[in-house]
Amino acid sequence: MKRFIIGIAVISVVLVLTGWLVFSRFIPQYYLPVLPFMLIFFVVASVIIHAFQVQLANKDFAKFARSNMLVTIIRLVVYSAAAIIYIAVDAKNAKVFIICFVLGYVVFTIFEITSLIKITTGNTRNDEKK
Repeated sequence: MKRFIIGIAVISVVLVLTGWLVFSRFIPQYYLPVLPFMLIFFVVASVIIHAFQVQLANKDFAKFARSNMLVTIIRLVVYSAAAIIYIAVDAKNAKVFIICFVLGYVVFTIFEITSLIKITTGNTRNDEKK
């Protein structure tokens, strides 16, 4: 879990610096004040989901495998609801918000998946040795 937190912190810093560069130098007219909160949303959601899935993988790998799809669906529903709520409140900036939201979703999801793959392949190897 410590590696995951460090990785999330590094990704967050990279996204903040990239966002600062893009929105301060190239397209300042498209900056949305909600973007820092979006980053916090992704970080908190990623840490909670990852901790839950790691706990499941460590306890019962078969249960983890079954629940992984359910966790993915719940994540998609929650993320979609957050996006829909924002779009309903500020439809004028929907395009910029959706682009940033999808980029954040893709970056954090890829990181979560690669971290889980490393953990679960380690668990299956340990199970094979027993």
